Amino acid sequence: MSASVFDKATTEFIEWLQNNGVKISPKVKIEDLRSQNQGRGLVATEDIEEEETLFTLPENTLLSIRNNSLLSQKPHLREKLEALTSWESLIVILLYEVYAISDSKWKQYFEVLPIRDSANYKSDQLMFWSEEELALLKPSLIVERIGRESAEDMYNKLFPGLVVEELGINELKDVTLEQYHSVASLIMSYSFDVFDVLKNPENEQNSDASDSDENDDEDDEDRELIKAMVPLADTLNADTKLHNASLTPSGSDLRMVAIKNIKKGGQIYNTYSDHPNSEILRRYGYIESDGSKYDFGEVPLRIIKNHFTQKMGLSSDSFDRVTTVLKKIAEEGGAEDHQNIVLDSYDCFKDYEVIIELTFIIQVLSLLSSINQKYLLHQMNEDELYSTIFLVYKKCYKLIESGKLTNSFISNYRQILESRMEEYTSDVINTASDKVNSSRHSMSRIVLRSEYISLKNCLEVGKVFNNEFGKFKFIAEEKATQDIIKKRFSDSDGSSKKISKKH
Repeated sequence: MSASVFDKATTEFIEWLQNNGVKISPKVKIEDLRSQNQGRGLVATEDIEEEETLFTLPENTLLSIRNNSLLSQKPHLREKLEALTSWESLIVILLYEVYAISDSKWKQYFEVLPIRDSANYKSDQLMFWSEEELALLKPSLIVERIGRESAEDMYNKLFPGLVVEELGINELKDVTLEQYHSVASLIMSYSFDVFDVLKNPENEQNSDASDSDENDDEDDEDRELIKAMVPLADTLNADTKLHNASLTPSGSDLRMVAIKNIKKGGQIYNTYSDHPNSEILRRYGYIESDGSKYDFGEVPLRIIKNHFTQKMGLSSDSFDRVTTVLKKIAEEGGAEDHQNIVLDSYDCFKDYEVIIELTFIIQVLSLLSSINQKYLLHQMNEDELYSTIFLVYKKCYKLIESGKLTNSFISNYRQILESRMEEYTSDVINTASDKVNSSRHSMSRIVLRSEYISLKNCLEVGKVFNNEFGKFKFIAEEKATQDIIKKRFSDSDGSSKKISKKH
């Protein structure tokens, strides 16, 4: 699209906003940021102070279940449309606005979105990557979460049966899978979850940003969130580290408010929640070149299994039986000290934090491996194994709660993370963040580097297990296992039981 056509669409969009009651601060303007691979963006034309309102959107500009052409023209469908999920209803509504009518109220808005402006906005969400391109992201586990199958299941649910035959929206009888994907990806990238003002107007009377946090919390409990397209608010680009403005309710309106001081010429950024680079790419089709603030790497359960079966003497069958028992303990417990620690994968964050389940399961398996050296787990029957694992589980809970881990835990933890890191190739490790471009090959390398750096940071055990949030003391394995062995493997006279003892 030429600059003149691009600018014309922008100008008509701004006129549409003004004609629909949107109040825009003279301190901001929409700029052409295509040279930065960012399409349109909002930029400060003057210095902006924290808490200044950048623009105000009246409820009538939002496109949602409460405000759309479909229900304006077919009000009898309201109950059935509201019975759908928030995702499904907005997909149907947006398809109707874009493909079924030529005079949509939001026509000028659509012209600055990817669904109309495909020349300047490329859909790079992982949904649209080929199998060859997705292979560039291995070994990231994000390739297992694309959701293409579930998206197509939703399409088959809606079309033609529910939308055409049950709802009777014949205007959508020819909607293709490609059109459905384009609308669904648009909602994924651009929609907001906003409070349902029209359904609960009494809850919005005191929702201005100046209200106390306590009152906001009380109001929020009664408010219902709906998914909506929010013009202009979605023009802001997003960055987890540069986030400087947020959308907030104000009576029946929405306000974009500066949450930091913004210098003249600075871009105004929103945020798409606490997502790592991999999830930003999956959902929104872009990456942050120097990594997301919330990046993490993942350790799959298979890596943990390989370590304890190949290096610590557990048989594959014993490992599987152990994880089955651990799941059973969590299911039967129902208390805080009976949490499920058997996950498909475990997060290791760039800021030197690992989820507690990773610490817990490695510590449990470390003690069980130590016990297995003398009392073979694979020779135990189900009751004996359950009893042993339950005692180890309780012991590990108490250890972690009291700020203690065993020396073998650290060794196993290090080797597990190193094994995972070995799956990342040297070209990924050496990728320079300042050389990123918009190609899918480049984006995949940055995602993998973000994960690798997160895993590497979590190898610094001094920062992970000795920080402001807690300091762990490391003890000898024997101190942790002696009580378990005494309770589980000794008779009342103190002699060792012969059952399942290794010779």
